[in-house]
Amino acid sequence: MASRRLEQQYLRLLDVFPAQSGSTTLQELADKLHCSKRHMRSLLVQMQTLGWVDWLSVAGRGHRSRLTLLRNAHQLLVEKADKLIGEGSFDEAISLLGEEKQLVTSLLRSKLGYSIRNEYQSLSIPYYRTMPNLYPGTPLRRSEVHLVRQIFNGLTRINEDTGALEPDLAHQWRQVDERHWRFYLRPGVLFHDGRELASQDVVESLARCAQQPLFSHIQRVYQSGTLSVVVELSQEDPQLPLLLSHPTALILPADHALRADFAAHPIGTGPYQVSENNDWRLLLKAYDRYFGFRALLDEVEVLMWPDLATLSLGDKATNSTAFNAVPAESAAWLSSSISDVDYVAGHAVNFTGKPSDLSSEMFLERGGYFLLCDSRSSQWQSIEKRRWLREKLNPNLLIQKLIEPIRQFWVPTGSLLPSWFHCMDAGKSQAPQMPCRLRLAYHAQHPEYRMLAGDMRDVLADSGVELELIEIEYERWATGEVKADLWLGTVNFPVPEAWNVGAWLLGMPLLKDHISGGNAEIFNQWLQQWREETLTSQQLVQNVVGEGWLQPLFHHWMRLKGPEQAQGIHLNNLGWFDFKSTWMEPE
Repeated sequence: MASRRLEQQYLRLLDVFPAQSGSTTLQELADKLHCSKRHMRSLLVQMQTLGWVDWLSVAGRGHRSRLTLLRNAHQLLVEKADKLIGEGSFDEAISLLGEEKQLVTSLLRSKLGYSIRNEYQSLSIPYYRTMPNLYPGTPLRRSEVHLVRQIFNGLTRINEDTGALEPDLAHQWRQVDERHWRFYLRPGVLFHDGRELASQDVVESLARCAQQPLFSHIQRVYQSGTLSVVVELSQEDPQLPLLLSHPTALILPADHALRADFAAHPIGTGPYQVSENNDWRLLLKAYDRYFGFRALLDEVEVLMWPDLATLSLGDKATNSTAFNAVPAESAAWLSSSISDVDYVAGHAVNFTGKPSDLSSEMFLERGGYFLLCDSRSSQWQSIEKRRWLREKLNPNLLIQKLIEPIRQFWVPTGSLLPSWFHCMDAGKSQAPQMPCRLRLAYHAQHPEYRMLAGDMRDVLADSGVELELIEIEYERWATGEVKADLWLGTVNFPVPEAWNVGAWLLGMPLLKDHISGGNAEIFNQWLQQWREETLTSQQLVQNVVGEGWLQPLFHHWMRLKGPEQAQGIHLNNLGWFDFKSTWMEPE
């Protein structure tokens, strides 16, 4: 990169030649820059090498040479920022550009796709929001759930291809008696900071889990040797090893609460470690000392900007090569990167491709959009009124409100999984007493909620009901911290899907007080029966949907587009792909 001194000299030349071209002599230039002719000649050589100037020298006394300046001050600034970003110095580049965030966005776009440098493989993926919370055991969105599984390990894990339970940090386990389980830890497992995993890390992590409803039957966890722990339960749970594969049960360092900014820069034992996480990118690097197979992709970079959909990749603000569009065949794209509205409008066609193009993979999501009736609201105390709501906001009617081009990506549903069918119990419906005003809460930073909530507002307005829309932060939404009559949300279930449906219904804080109509006794009974496997997840969904407390709306077609060179890249239930098994075949 050019030195600061050379940049200053070039800027002085711009002051001397505002038209960026003129006839001059080497001596005149030396006088203007207050240096010797020899040094001036050296400066011109350096600037020519960088592509900043064109110096047409003419020999002979009295002859004048021609100097053309090929960069203005703005282009010079952008070029320097581009080089900084290429070197990974994002903060420096952003500081350099100041308030010109449009330029930062354009520079970041040029980094999408993949690169192979001396066998070092890197893949960059666009995303529409930041991810400041990668803290297992806190409310996590779909993408964060995928990412923490790349950073952390549990005692057990699920094979995404087969759905089978496998050993992870625990290489073996056994049930000592009905309420005691012993887990044997792998030796030599290292956290990303180099410290060796110990039993105490597991004890502290599982004790923390026990504070949540899904894990409330964990009565005690204690060490039984350096590499062995015992989990004592208050209730028999034959599926405890499966429960411990849940993202809430991922193992953290025992001192995680004392570590600065652990949510954004966590330390785990997984195949990837967090190198950077800020407002512009999340950078994950393969951990060379991972106890399993070393990841194939050396680096995964998630590039973030909120205005992704408002900027066409084909736009070029300057002549700098930093603004070249990303070749579509080399880009990586998730269907959750931008909204369907922006996708069909072609706002990012250079990396998404056209809607008519085939995606590398696509399937109907296991999960989808839903409405939750708040059991504290006076509006929903009778099932008749909940039936009325289902009639008015029936997904088969709502889909007609969506703009025609995106309807192909939305499928109306009555249940949480595409293969299931559930419906409300038959009976009369009753409209709420007029005038009626309802409050619907949804979480911020989701590309479709405003559109869908706006359509709901219009439908209910036709029936004389005013719907107030409340947008809140995800953590407040996930814990139900505002006063609302309705909650709009979406969920995706990893494999095994059926088990995870039950885990979500009985484990998510927002749902706990509402799916049973606020009846804690019924909720606790469901939880106990589900653990004992006398109540299946499908039966549980029928109980909840049948009473109208949870009303499924749509499944969404999930799509993945990878570079043509990508091998081993497969779309998972969370809309992402396993980083460690993906690699780029060199051309």
